Amino acid sequence: MTAFRRISDRRRTPFRYSHPANGLRWLLNFRGQRRPIGRRYVFDALGLVTPSVAVDTDGLRLFLSTSDGEVSRETFARGAYERALFERVITELDVHAAPGGGLARRGFLDIGAHIGSATCLAMVRYGAASSWLFEPSPDNLGLLKQNVLVNGINDRVRVSPVALSDTDGELTFELSETNWGDHRIRPEGAPEPGSQALLGEHTRRTMSVPARRLDGLVEAGALDLASIGLAWIDVQGHEGHVLSGARTLLASDVPIVCEYWPYALERAGGLDRFNELVAVSRPLFIDLGAPSSRVTPTSEIAMLRNRYPGVSATDLLLLPDPTPS
Repeated sequence: MTAFRRISDRRRTPFRYSHPANGLRWLLNFRGQRRPIGRRYVFDALGLVTPSVAVDTDGLRLFLSTSDGEVSRETFARGAYERALFERVITELDVHAAPGGGLARRGFLDIGAHIGSATCLAMVRYGAASSWLFEPSPDNLGLLKQNVLVNGINDRVRVSPVALSDTDGELTFELSETNWGDHRIRPEGAPEPGSQALLGEHTRRTMSVPARRLDGLVEAGALDLASIGLAWIDVQGHEGHVLSGARTLLASDVPIVCEYWPYALERAGGLDRFNELVAVSRPLFIDLGAPSSRVTPTSEIAMLRNRYPGVSATDLLLLPDPTPS
């Protein structure tokens, strides 16, 4: 999540991320960066000889693609990609919702599951009893299945190779060659290069993927929201569409962690939709990218657009209504 804050910084200040700058950081061990810098170079070297690598971290074993220069590279260097965010979420939920995040012996809903590291953390570290994972990328799915198997949770997960959206059918999927966490649903009538394609998305390879509405799965009895303790959504700007097809989730008492990336949401035509849906369905949110834990009314959610300009992003915790139903 929020990977593009780092990527945009690299483009604006190339020296900051250059080899000489990293060499200086390594020499001085600036902010304890010596080990992760060294491990990034090891990861890059491994990419010359193997397509994947396994790393033991945070009580997990995770298989990573050496072609993924963002999420897998950072996991190899620093540990499970969602670890710090997960810790923050559980702390906030202890205060504002359910102790322990409400995950112990309950289900975890992982939408845009990537390689399954969030599910592995939820189940191995935080005691979730089961997980429903949705991930349309075939390459990510291969690693995801390895990760749930090697961590001993494969018999308690349900993996769906589909993209959740506001429709049932087929959608066009953009594939990032360098960041496997940034595969995205391509907007209809995606623009040519310009202000709405700042990251060169128009040049990406595409494929067709199946799409489903979460509401349809709930109505069919394939998913019981009453069993879910936490929902985790990271779909690279498609969040407005996902929530449009997941109104039962919004109406439930399930806390939702959701990436909020204004650039990608706008490009997908879903920013206003996201803001409106959240404002009418959830009373409060916490901006997890902010240093404070301020609980904010969702009527103010549109103000975040100015807080995260360009291609910067954050993550939100959408809290359920504290009033008993």
